[in-house]
Amino acid sequence: MEPKIADKIVVVWIGGPEYLDLSTPPPGFTPLEYNLGIDIKAGQVVFNESNLNIWQIPRNAYRQTLMSYGELITKVKPEGKTGAYLTKKIEDLMERVQKLNFHIGETYIMGDSPLVLVTALQSSFEADSSSSSYVLKNAPKIDDNGLYQYNPKGRNIRVYTQLDTRLMFEDFYTKLKLFNKKN
Repeated sequence: MEPKIADKIVVVWIGGPEYLDLSTPPPGFTPLEYNLGIDIKAGQVVFNESNLNIWQIPRNAYRQTLMSYGELITKVKPEGKTGAYLTKKIEDLMERVQKLNFHIGETYIMGDSPLVLVTALQSSFEADSSSSSYVLKNAPKIDDNGLYQYNPKGRNIRVYTQLDTRLMFEDFYTKLKLFNKKN
């Protein structure tokens, strides 16, 4: 209702395909990235029509957030009811996917976790998500198929290319352990 507040808002968006000048898509990739495919219209509003500040974590970046099954079993599951609950949720997903004759392997992408990394886990001096790398790019236009179109007049957006997964996961494991000790 008040467009002037847009300058004060940062949208952290985990989604969108790779920028081909920054990263090569994974083998067998789908041009329409999963998160953008959930609501292309919303992506078009945020990228094409708004002037919101965007910090984007595209597919090539969020795919870096791999947790091994061994880590899940040794660092998450032992941490009380919360750890057991989180482990069961991922194991249930692994089981559902295997029933579809798809092998999920020894890792799981914790792709939503970078939200905490780039916001809450910023450096204390000159606050910024300094342990993760990003570039500034012109915001692309998103077409009706959910694909990027080059937009030379697009505003600058922050596009993450490398995430500090060590900080992200160790902070998670430690907080889970500390929470479990309190309960």
